[in-house]
Amino acid sequence: MALIGLGTMGTRHARVLSALSERFEIARAYDVDRAAPAPAGALRCRSEVEALACDGAPIDVAIIATPILTHAPIVSRALAAGVHVLVEKPLCATSAEAKALLEAQRRSGARLFVGHSERFNPVVRALAKLLRGDRALAIDLKRVGPSRPSECGVLLNLGVHDFDLAAYLCGGPLELRGAVGGADLAQVVFETAEGAAGHLYVDRTTPERRRSIVVTTSRWIYEGDLLAHRLVRTARVSGQRADVPLPLEEPLLAQARAAADALDGVGSRELATGEDGAAAVAVAEQAAVGAGLAEDLSLLARA
Repeated sequence: MALIGLGTMGTRHARVLSALSERFEIARAYDVDRAAPAPAGALRCRSEVEALACDGAPIDVAIIATPILTHAPIVSRALAAGVHVLVEKPLCATSAEAKALLEAQRRSGARLFVGHSERFNPVVRALAKLLRGDRALAIDLKRVGPSRPSECGVLLNLGVHDFDLAAYLCGGPLELRGAVGGADLAQVVFETAEGAAGHLYVDRTTPERRRSIVVTTSRWIYEGDLLAHRLVRTARVSGQRADVPLPLEEPLLAQARAAADALDGVGSRELATGEDGAAAVAVAEQAAVGAGLAEDLSLLARA
């Protein structure tokens, strides 16, 4: 495999992939910063193109962990070369780019996955099993805490995690009902395809980090802390509360295993596909427009 992007997320991927040496070999690496350390044993390439095809030796899969605005062109070139791709979230910057990437995937026959690693959070993995056969009536998500500003805005940079989780857990796709906010914080109301009412609050300016999820069904209320990895289930009739046992596998490691399984022909509903990533980008874009950021999105699309 080739690892493109050796910053914070690229370094995390390198650590996880090195722990799965029986499944992956990091053969090549590239970053625009030549001082960024490459994984041990990987050939340090001089360009992204070289990382995908240097020496004529085939690459099976590329992990792309570069800034958001670079995702679309790099993913497109990898797919055109017949290379499977796992790209960090979001899939790309706009829904128009997302549609083009899905078409590129169809033409190439290569697989396209998106690193919506919150699907592998222990709380979410437990919820996915508990909600089978128990339709969600409502889902409330909160993602707040200090983070660096993004040229793409908080909904595309952070909110896509939660739009994807809502669709994944509660029967997507999502239908936007309203949005208010700005580039740094937003409140979004939506509805799932199965009729669950949804709400997201995302804010990169609060001093305390919180990642929470509350899912309500006809029988239960599930309250999850995605940072502390705790899930509490409350019976709606009796009010009895109990902690739900959770799997302990690191999310990024679990995602890498799922990607290896998928490429080996073993299906995994947990792993986000290109179609899943495109759906999350589309909702984030619609919500940004609804929150009054249409001009910002227009400028981004022309950049």
